[in-house]
Amino acid sequence: MKHTVVMTGASRGIGRVAAEHILRRSPNTHVLVVARQSAGTRLAAELATGGHTVSHVPADLGSLGSVRRAATEIRDRLDRGDLPPLRGFVGNAGIQYTNALTEGPDGLEATFTVNVLANHLVVRLLQDRFAAPARIVITVSDTRFGDFKHNMGMVPGPAWKSPDALSHTGAFPEPGTTAAGRTAYSTSKLAAIYLVHEYASRLPAGIDAVAYNPGFVLGTSRAPTGSYVDRGRAARSSEESYDERREGELWEATERFTAA
Repeated sequence: MKHTVVMTGASRGIGRVAAEHILRRSPNTHVLVVARQSAGTRLAAELATGGHTVSHVPADLGSLGSVRRAATEIRDRLDRGDLPPLRGFVGNAGIQYTNALTEGPDGLEATFTVNVLANHLVVRLLQDRFAAPARIVITVSDTRFGDFKHNMGMVPGPAWKSPDALSHTGAFPEPGTTAAGRTAYSTSKLAAIYLVHEYASRLPAGIDAVAYNPGFVLGTSRAPTGSYVDRGRAARSSEESYDERREGELWEATERFTAA
């Protein structure tokens, strides 16, 4: 049966390969890519070769207003029947800056906006349009371990603070440095795991949510909703990523940041 999967971060790298993989393995999938206008138009055309069904909705993921417009357009297309039933969302978009001082058009720190708030806003605006069984996959990273085993020590581990602090520039020591930018990245990926736990407990039955660490491969395994999937298997995440108080605090803050 024909169905729709909405995807961010499909333009290049692992996301591009994942989009190609989805289309190859599931020819009944209509992949709807969310990306900047010129890049998205080109990407949709390239992915559609071979008879695949691919379309594009433009958005600047660093702007919550732009993300809201894109998600609203997707809702409208689903309601009109222009798209087949929505069965999946892949939140793969992610960005890392060489500092923790980059501010987006909403006045919020750019890493947190793209890696956390943009995906959250799409999920919330589309959640009542999913046709069960459906799955939400948010790409995370084992950089949050901050050790040699998981990332050869190249990225500092997360430095959790209140969501209000994390959402603004200068949240970390020496914010103008690359180390601060990388800390913002690993912290944002920890936040993404917290939100996946919240989705698992809050979304209707039949809509699963998983946090996926792709490593150097792609695809998701059969795993209970709320799972952390490391490459192809459900696994235990870092101990820090299981904190119900932080999860609840982050949920409240992201709802506030993304409110219309």
